[in-house]
Amino acid sequence: MDEQSELIKEMFARFGTAYYESEVLHRGLCNIYALATFDKPESVTRPRIDEKLTYAYSLTLGQVIKESKHFFPAEIQEQLDLALSKRNFLAHHFWLEKNHLMFEKQGLLQLQNELIEFTDFFDGLDKTITSFFQPIRQKFGITDEMLQEIYARLLQGEQDEPLIAQRTLKKQERVVKVWDVEVTGGLITQIFETDDGNFWQLSDVGLGWSKVSKPEPHWKLNENFQKYLPANINPRPSINESWNYEFQLAKGAIFWVKLGRREKSYTWGIKEPRNT
Repeated sequence: MDEQSELIKEMFARFGTAYYESEVLHRGLCNIYALATFDKPESVTRPRIDEKLTYAYSLTLGQVIKESKHFFPAEIQEQLDLALSKRNFLAHHFWLEKNHLMFEKQGLLQLQNELIEFTDFFDGLDKTITSFFQPIRQKFGITDEMLQEIYARLLQGEQDEPLIAQRTLKKQERVVKVWDVEVTGGLITQIFETDDGNFWQLSDVGLGWSKVSKPEPHWKLNENFQKYLPANINPRPSINESWNYEFQLAKGAIFWVKLGRREKSYTWGIKEPRNT
């Protein structure tokens, strides 16, 4: 292979690396969004994390920057805007504006240098936002060692546990059954079944995604709930703090939720309707 061909090959490799680093930045912002939108560690559940990550991963780089920009100081916000501009240039304009430089050695070397600058910029900004959010990661129990382990598995080709996927909640859901399900540590959680056969569980802000897709033999119908079902509820009621909300059930009953005393637990009850 002659020198010109080698330079072209190297230039394409540099472009791939630059674009890859922009995707690393994109993915990092998605992960930050998923954590930073929780108010405290007690609010976090795996299904709720999956719900937030799935939403974040559906966003373009520009959209996730818009959603998460307010978490950052002004200087990082400016860098994020610049990152979006640079990534869009790479994706849509780089080859159109730079292809004339591909026909001679000096032009190819110039392109390589420009692409190295893109790579360094995206990589540097990713490190900046990762460092900025280190206190938040530590607050939620995510250490540098855990991140390094995840990256090592990815480099070895190992797959992370896949995210669960579920439809988006509607503004009003019709709940037809509530199941009591035993989970880790002997705790009992409630699974809400809607009229279309979907299953939901309680989260920090109301109903959230659930890993289950059908009832299991050990599930038990919660008879206290069944007296006030079916019921049309707002699955994401207005709240002032996480794990503190109410659902209006049928017959005037009200279901309430509060954070429990045990770690990763909640308490709940049903306010019975007054006899008339």
